[in-house]
Amino acid sequence: MTDSENIPLYRDGRHYDALHRVLPFNDVPFYLEEAKRSRGPVLELACGTGRLTIPLAQAGVEITGLDRAPSMLAHAKAKAAEAQVNIEWVEADCREFNLGRKFALIFMPFNSMQHLHDQASLAALFSKVRNHLADRGRFIFDVFNPSIAILNRDPGQRYVERRYEHPDGRGTITLEQTAVYDDAAQVNRLTWYLSLEGEKNFRVEQLGLRCFFPQELDLLVRANGFAIEEKFGDFQRTPFAAGAMKQVVVCR
Repeated sequence: MTDSENIPLYRDGRHYDALHRVLPFNDVPFYLEEAKRSRGPVLELACGTGRLTIPLAQAGVEITGLDRAPSMLAHAKAKAAEAQVNIEWVEADCREFNLGRKFALIFMPFNSMQHLHDQASLAALFSKVRNHLADRGRFIFDVFNPSIAILNRDPGQRYVERRYEHPDGRGTITLEQTAVYDDAAQVNRLTWYLSLEGEKNFRVEQLGLRCFFPQELDLLVRANGFAIEEKFGDFQRTPFAAGAMKQVVVCR
């Protein structure tokens, strides 16, 4: 494998954008409204390729994007240059960064907290956020509300998740997925099978997503020194309730 082929596709900037382009994102207006409401500098954790960072900057928000994946940041920088916006990009782990400044708003979107599986990692994240928040600053994040039906899927069954076009024009990539839920660790262990037209199992990759059940998540936030101001079940600000697909948490 080449260096680029060793990068997991969910951390390869070009593939990441192509893979997620088909999804109906509706979080930009929510985070833009919260950023403007903060009336100060904003930090996005796990910013990826700048899907949110760039439109917020285009709207006049002073924003810094932080991510640990060089490929994601390289793609973000290229997109920001094309959009002619000035953004500070930081390559760092969300558990270990020190930027020497405070932010009125820190947010961590698109289920990114679910990549942190253990208590030590979560405590480190909240500690770094607390150290970088200005007085009365807010921390906002969103994660899935675990679906028992999805977690109970047949672990031996491959489910077609989506199809997308290879960024080099090599054809259509089909993403199939199996999932085994580890109920002791509360981690949904996914295996991705990516096939290119004429190339079965073009890539096989592993991905684990921590599940946060609603009452547990509320306790986690409070145990790490934060108070929950609001909790929504979607980005239209519907109060969180049974059946919600998301947990959108606004805390201080």
